[in-house]
Amino acid sequence: MKDLHLLDSSLKDFGKGVTQESDLVEAIETKLASYSEASRNLLVSVFKNQLGDLSPKESASLKALEEGAATVVTGHQLMVCGGTAFFEIKILSAVALAKEAARTSRANVVPVFWMATEDHDFEEIASFRVNGQRFVWQQDGIGGPVGRLATNGLADQLEAFLTTAKLTETQRSFLHRRLHHYQIEPTLAAATRAIVREWAADFGVLVLDGDDAQLKTLAQPLWDQEMKGTLAKKIQATTAALEQRGYRAQVFPREINLFEIGDQKRERITAFKDLDAPSVSPNALMRPVYQEWVLPNIAYVGGGGELAYWLQLGGVFDHLELPMPLLYLRDSVAAVSNKTIQTLTKLALGSEDVLSRSKEELVKTYIESKHSFSKESVLLNASLQASLKAWETALAENYPELDVHAAAMKTQFEKTLTRSNKTRLRALKKREHIWTTRLDTVMEAIYPQGVFWERRSSYADLIGILNEDPKAALVDNMSTIKAGTYLIYPQK
Repeated sequence: MKDLHLLDSSLKDFGKGVTQESDLVEAIETKLASYSEASRNLLVSVFKNQLGDLSPKESASLKALEEGAATVVTGHQLMVCGGTAFFEIKILSAVALAKEAARTSRANVVPVFWMATEDHDFEEIASFRVNGQRFVWQQDGIGGPVGRLATNGLADQLEAFLTTAKLTETQRSFLHRRLHHYQIEPTLAAATRAIVREWAADFGVLVLDGDDAQLKTLAQPLWDQEMKGTLAKKIQATTAALEQRGYRAQVFPREINLFEIGDQKRERITAFKDLDAPSVSPNALMRPVYQEWVLPNIAYVGGGGELAYWLQLGGVFDHLELPMPLLYLRDSVAAVSNKTIQTLTKLALGSEDVLSRSKEELVKTYIESKHSFSKESVLLNASLQASLKAWETALAENYPELDVHAAAMKTQFEKTLTRSNKTRLRALKKREHIWTTRLDTVMEAIYPQGVFWERRSSYADLIGILNEDPKAALVDNMSTIKAGTYLIYPQK
């Protein structure tokens, strides 16, 4: 089975990406034509209730939304202190795409961050790393949505961690701002909202908590249909169609893709239940449908795994006559030191080389270019291969009944030559140990312990390397048609 990949042309029937500027214009026209004024008025009211006092940029965004703007959305789990760096990178990607959509269409487009407050996987959200030091929030008795968790224990534990952690002054200031919100806000949802609002204050991002009675009441038609399994059948049919084309489904569809939630409760619904809307919670497959039901959204910004499960939902959007948003693969970032960049220069490699090719490929290419390894292999092996051919011919003439033996000997000989080539390659790698050691250093900086930088390191790590928060520069330089992967480093 193949993994789902939005760029695969065979998936165009299941979802659409952003390939050109006109895609954004068309998406805005399509969505705004179907989004009701009643839904817009209720959404604006929810934002006002959830956000309270607005910053100037938030106020401008909410006014634009009230007057007919579309949205670009990204979402994420409520990671402690952001968790890994792609928490923040996703938000910046959404800001950049919203700006591009607004420029292209000459219409207002507002970036929205959807908090996954109803998630229940506490272990996934409870830790982050900074400068190689790992913080883990210790909490017992987790039963309900993580967004409703009290933050007092988190604040105490984080404060103790920051007291002893080795941090730069820039990192310390950044993390203490986040600690401050855990200290004054009662729940993880409220604290995360405050953290994102403060950090993204210059971009007009509107932060939304889907665990909201008004929004869930607005989505009552979704819950009614899904309680009967109607939408689930559409998901299952689309998933089956993907699998028939050889793709692996990202999320297993259920007969009913809903949960019943309370402060200490999150239980899968397996049969029809007559519940009040606020007690209903969508799972990973229904959450995108809920999101698109309540928002005037034109595009969703996410990672590859996220976008893959959106592709399972085309049948639901068609059934509901609800426009499916454009699916935008977010940008990716690795932050490295100037020393790493200097080492990269010594290797005579560019950032694209180390971001798009494996270490093994780079080593083979280097050895080939310096030692003409392939040409040498041909010359070294030629006489042995000629001798084998002569032996085969003679054996066939004198012992035709030993053709199976001859074939086995030839296979064994070819394996011996392959082993010899590998042995010579290892010998050349040892001769070039200075170059290969430097490459190891660079690759470990970009792929610590074999994982791409932003999936292991935090935004606090990025700030520590650069000694500043580059969020404005990142937004200005991010790709907005085709996602990019960037190495960023301190500017001298």
